Amino acid sequence: MKIDLNVDMGESFGRYVLGNDEELMKYVTSANIATGFHAGDPLVLDQTVRWAKEYGVAVGAHVGLPDKQGFGRRRMEISPEELRTDLIYQLGAIDGFLKLYGMKLQHVKPHGILYRMVGEDETYIDTFLDAIEAYDSSLYIMLSAGCPALERAEARGLKTAPEVLIDLGYDEKGNWILERVKKSRSPMEVAARAVKVVQEGTIDTIDGKQIPIKGCTLCLHGDSPNAAETASAVRNTLDQNGIQVVNLRKYFGEEE
Repeated sequence: MKIDLNVDMGESFGRYVLGNDEELMKYVTSANIATGFHAGDPLVLDQTVRWAKEYGVAVGAHVGLPDKQGFGRRRMEISPEELRTDLIYQLGAIDGFLKLYGMKLQHVKPHGILYRMVGEDETYIDTFLDAIEAYDSSLYIMLSAGCPALERAEARGLKTAPEVLIDLGYDEKGNWILERVKKSRSPMEVAARAVKVVQEGTIDTIDGKQIPIKGCTLCLHGDSPNAAETASAVRNTLDQNGIQVVNLRKYFGEEE
């Protein structure tokens, strides 16, 4: 058994520090680094990429809406053309820093409400996929398993990385629940969910049911109040249960 463990990070800005990104790097295999739209800035982006290199963590672009005040969680009715150019702009920004440190972008993951917009809204799905394919078709597209965009990406022959967000609630239809402010959850409960997803392919819902779910990567959120403690518990518990934690390229056999 194997799984990728990813975390959203690089979300500090200027004097405002959000999350303990260096500590989180010790436990994860893939980092979704903010590209400056919903959070982050060039200094933070540079530092976070350097930490990823130091700790051997693969890097993905955590693309968002241009809404720092709302942290990318408020819907904006942008045009498909705006979405296309915003995506290319953000991919180019993070790619520039990666090139400085001899690293290669591994994946793309939308942030906040953009995750839902490009994952489910017909207005944006094809524009999102077209932009990634045009920029670099070797990138993995990280979205919820079973969402329309991921199914369409697979049909188009693009690389996909279905994820399970183990520190968020799910409804009985398998939809994760967006939190405006991240809640603190028991690290051991999140760790137990992680093992259950990998070993049994199920996750609990907010009404106490168990539903089937599958993915190749588990997501944690770096802005959670106890994110580092949770990441440590999840990684240690996966290790203790004989589950190999690897990045996406190793998961799919692209790297030894």
